[in-house]
Amino acid sequence: MALPDERRHTRLLDKIHSPSDLRKLSMDELGSLAKEMRERIFSAVSKNGGHLASNLGVVELTLALHYVYDFGAYPEGPDRLLFDVGHQCYPHKMLTGRAGQFDTLRKKGSVSGFPSPEESPHDLFAVGHAGTAISTAAGMARGDQAMGKKNNVVAIIGDASIVNGLAFEGLNGAGTLNRQLLLILNDNGMSISRPQGAFSQYLERIRVSTTYEEFKRVSEKIVHRLPTNVGHAVEHAWNAVCDGVKGVMWPGQIFECMGLKYMGPFDGHDLPGLINFLSEIRHVDKPILLHVKTKKGNGYEVTTNEPTRFHSPAAFNVIGDIGGGVVQNGCRVEMKTSTGKSWTNAFADAMIAVAKKDNRVYGLTAAMPDGTGMSKFEKAFPARYIDTGICESHLTAMAAGMAKSGLKPVCAVYSTFVQRAFDQIWQEIVLNHMPVVFAMDRAGFVGDDGAVHHGFLDQAFLRPMPGVVLMAPSDEAELNRSLRLGLSLDTFSAIRYPRDNVPTCNFEEEIAENLRADASQEWEIGKSRVLTEGTDATIIVYGALAESAITAAEQLAEDGISVEIIDARFCKPVDGEMLARVLEPGHPVLTVEDHSLQNGFGTAVTEYAVNHNLPTANLVRLGMPDRLISHATRKEQLTEIGLDPKGIAASVRDAIKAASRVNASAVEV
Repeated sequence: MALPDERRHTRLLDKIHSPSDLRKLSMDELGSLAKEMRERIFSAVSKNGGHLASNLGVVELTLALHYVYDFGAYPEGPDRLLFDVGHQCYPHKMLTGRAGQFDTLRKKGSVSGFPSPEESPHDLFAVGHAGTAISTAAGMARGDQAMGKKNNVVAIIGDASIVNGLAFEGLNGAGTLNRQLLLILNDNGMSISRPQGAFSQYLERIRVSTTYEEFKRVSEKIVHRLPTNVGHAVEHAWNAVCDGVKGVMWPGQIFECMGLKYMGPFDGHDLPGLINFLSEIRHVDKPILLHVKTKKGNGYEVTTNEPTRFHSPAAFNVIGDIGGGVVQNGCRVEMKTSTGKSWTNAFADAMIAVAKKDNRVYGLTAAMPDGTGMSKFEKAFPARYIDTGICESHLTAMAAGMAKSGLKPVCAVYSTFVQRAFDQIWQEIVLNHMPVVFAMDRAGFVGDDGAVHHGFLDQAFLRPMPGVVLMAPSDEAELNRSLRLGLSLDTFSAIRYPRDNVPTCNFEEEIAENLRADASQEWEIGKSRVLTEGTDATIIVYGALAESAITAAEQLAEDGISVEIIDARFCKPVDGEMLARVLEPGHPVLTVEDHSLQNGFGTAVTEYAVNHNLPTANLVRLGMPDRLISHATRKEQLTEIGLDPKGIAASVRDAIKAASRVNASAVEV
């Protein structure tokens, strides 16, 4: 159940229209405000889905930052606040005039789930990828200094993001600044799921280690009890000893070696303590790394107990007494799950099937075990599962090494994150002819996460690489076949599929019934398949939009229009034999893809046609336009650009009319 109306819009939060309003509140009122903010975040996510645990964990930290610093609207606001990834920005949005929109969080036309300069001048960068904040903060610090501004620049980065290669590059550069820069390491001991890698273990040692601080406190007590005439000399000597010991046993030394003054760890939920400390260090004219310990999901027992499950849940119901905003013992959360099977789960099942037959198959992911289905694979084959953390470049280069040693790595990565490994795919894999398979989840429109996560570039930047094989299955059976084909190749291959459910219809039965053909054969490189026959136009669909194309054909059939539907299967290499058949003078041909029109599947078809002197006058490309599509449901996004069944049918009608006009003109001539 949603939170009651009387608790949904509470007294203090509705009075906060800008961060300056915070400074009118007492410390007790700030504590009450933190509770109200958590209530509204919990209520909004329970209805709309979104990032829950990460936002609940940074409420006090965000309040303290906005209380101490002047993060006004850009560019007038003197101080700067930057987020890494940005999935922890809900409290910031509430404090900058958007609290009243949280009932429709992530809905079309309302407040988005990530920072967005188009939405508010309080958001400096549109971000959704990890590891960027330190570098952009260092850049703003340098820029403001060059422009003569004496302001504060603050960046928040999580313990999962800081292991990203770009974050370390940023730390290396930030340490050379000769001005103020505050980098806050928000350490909750979690990634999206369990933290990975040696650096996460290092941070864990920092969390539990008090050795150096205890040594320092004891030494100060001893020195201060000595007589004054002796104490000063001994204190000087003792400070030298402490500095030496610090280098050996102090856990923050890795940051100090990079030129950053390390402070912490501090309790990230101690609001008065954070405000006091931030006020003290605000004017320190050097780069500082402030290590803050927070609890992911803080404030709600259900989210702290299951931070992975509530990292980015779909909408859910709370069964039982919420108890003033805190889900009490005895309450339970019931997720609102969609019917049908997702492409992600279909991929997980396909991976398990191939791994059962070949012990060389390994599953790799970069901090996305649940989002890619790899958590299911891990349960079946724990010894053949690797999570690198948010390190796509490392994952890719490591996969190349595994392939070189005779293994068959499958890298399950969101399409939007594959571009972070572009150089390694080219240099380590393609250039060296390594047979690595990439399974690219969230290809195309991703729905309410919006533009920061749309997967619309993968074919565009992979297609120019020599010898690669690019595939997009149209149903679950085809996904299995594409994965089997990819693992049989001696080159790089990539499979793309959306954040959606696999089609409920059985294409194979339809093909067998309509065409009397066997559609269950294994894939051959560069060979398409015909889904339905027709004479008035041809739709060549690449990937998961095949179901929409078939529905469009059914709508057109009601008007007496007969349309052939071809399942392309491959973007590289395209099926040249099929193109030579359908690209005839006067015959409308439409390509359909959930990808950018620039250098996508339609472009591949056009290039082939031009290179082989095939007619293109009646070739129409449907895909993602050259503009950003905001957050909404995936269905709404597809409808907005005409890739829903109704839009595809309308494009077919237009193409047939255009071809008729061209044919009529030709006859007149």
